[in-house]
Amino acid sequence: MMNGINDELILAARLLLATLFLIFGWRKLRDFPGTVNQMAQLGVPTPPRLRAERIQRLDRHLGSTKGLDMLKRARTAILSFLAAISLLVDGPLTATAEVRLPDATRAGFAEKLYRLDCGHSLANDESVWTPGENFGRSIEFSSTCWLIQRGKEWLLWDTGVPESALNDPKGWSTLPKLIVYHLDKTLTDQLAAIGLKTTDITYVALSHTHGDHIGNVRLFQNSTVLMQRTEYAWISSPDGPNDNVNQLKALARKLLGTPKHLRLLDGDADVFGDGSVTLVSTPGHTPGSQSLLVHLKNSGFIILSGDVVHLEENFEKDTVPSLNTDKAASIASMDRIRRMIATYKAKLFINHDKAQSDALKLLPAFYD
Repeated sequence: MMNGINDELILAARLLLATLFLIFGWRKLRDFPGTVNQMAQLGVPTPPRLRAERIQRLDRHLGSTKGLDMLKRARTAILSFLAAISLLVDGPLTATAEVRLPDATRAGFAEKLYRLDCGHSLANDESVWTPGENFGRSIEFSSTCWLIQRGKEWLLWDTGVPESALNDPKGWSTLPKLIVYHLDKTLTDQLAAIGLKTTDITYVALSHTHGDHIGNVRLFQNSTVLMQRTEYAWISSPDGPNDNVNQLKALARKLLGTPKHLRLLDGDADVFGDGSVTLVSTPGHTPGSQSLLVHLKNSGFIILSGDVVHLEENFEKDTVPSLNTDKAASIASMDRIRRMIATYKAKLFINHDKAQSDALKLLPAFYD
């Protein structure tokens, strides 16, 4: 993992390399024996000062072997400029691997972290989440959303079970033969309890696209939706052999729709640019699953699991649910979370572990 100092050194190195590429490209371009029109045809920027003798030399040599040398110089100059541009262009919410994780000693702070009740569910076969064990045994899960305040901005982590399921005795389901969800309070009512409307939410970050996590995305038309590019592409990819996974993808397409403000990410991302809230790539449950690292002044670092793990016992045993799309990636992501817990001395809040969730603070109470 790169710390803050290393990130600054990397940035300085990128700027230096970009400068060298620009200088090299300009020198090649400066010696390029071309006229304004012929250089434009080759797609090469025209130097501000072009000597008359070079124009004359071009007329003499275009038909000779030096024409080939001219093309080589043009190609070298263009490649140098493109290399410089690629080094300079690097958006704040586009990242890869672990280089975007914050320096624990320099990370900023989010002000508040609220837990919202976004539903609860009853599944009729625990072995789906614990393969080889607990066949036919029922299990209860929690569905949790989190709200983070950073200055005047708000980030909502997941949106839970659709509000249309409120107090419906039949419940709502992502996979009707396996699991049923119930909702006791709406997301909008819980936001209103602390004086917020859906239009006050700056970002909606999605751990992944299963229905119990994105059920209310359409309520946040003015918010920027943050999700992994891999996840967005996956839900529209051809179906595979697991029918449950295929059903989950179809439901995801229906619930997500096409967000008005969608920002696709390629790996880890520092949301506010100060290390206070960091999206962490943890694929395996789905191809583009992510977790969230939050830094609070009094509570320290907290990791919001997403579905990198469903139960504390699964985390201890590296147990991978049968619904996960990649077992090896799931285990690697759990291992990454363990390393982060050690690095940041962080607490892990597991989204679906009902025993743990029931013991955590609930809005209007908060962590700070």
